[in-house]
Amino acid sequence: MKKTCILLMLLLVGYTSTAKDILILKNQQKFEVKIKKIKDCAVVFKIGRDKYTIPADEIHAIEFENTQDKVYTDYLQRLSTTENLCLKARHDATNFHGKQVGHFFLGVLFGPFAIIGTALANPTPYSSSNTLLLSTNKDYFSSPEYLICYRKRAKGSLITMEALGYFSYLMVYLMLSN
Repeated sequence: MKKTCILLMLLLVGYTSTAKDILILKNQQKFEVKIKKIKDCAVVFKIGRDKYTIPADEIHAIEFENTQDKVYTDYLQRLSTTENLCLKARHDATNFHGKQVGHFFLGVLFGPFAIIGTALANPTPYSSSNTLLLSTNKDYFSSPEYLICYRKRAKGSLITMEALGYFSYLMVYLMLSN
């Protein structure tokens, strides 16, 4: 009897010591898993002895049983670093990249062709002399996260200016043709 109680206690302690995280999919299915790794676009987890990978866009939520888990803390650290890099990149692209007035006139002169050209362009901090001279974030110019956010913001602001130029041209044309 004593051996059985000790065995049950050991099993209970062993069961509770293996943290069970809860993975909730977008179709509201719930799974008790052990999260092994969180990548940029996927989550790797184990159910029993089997290891699975699921795309992040299929996941609704993850509930970690142990918030001191290394996977969880590493993910939070990487997330805060990425957000800071993205904020810095957006700031640099907004304040220093491209000649906004020039792109406005490109929109007036070439309309949709200017917009398409800018959409196909690949802006980087190195292609803008202002960013190279004025940015305090030169250490991050080779970081993929920084470059992705920089490219999105630079393209967005330049395309906006070209679209405003083209819209202005259309308004003037319509006013003069009536």
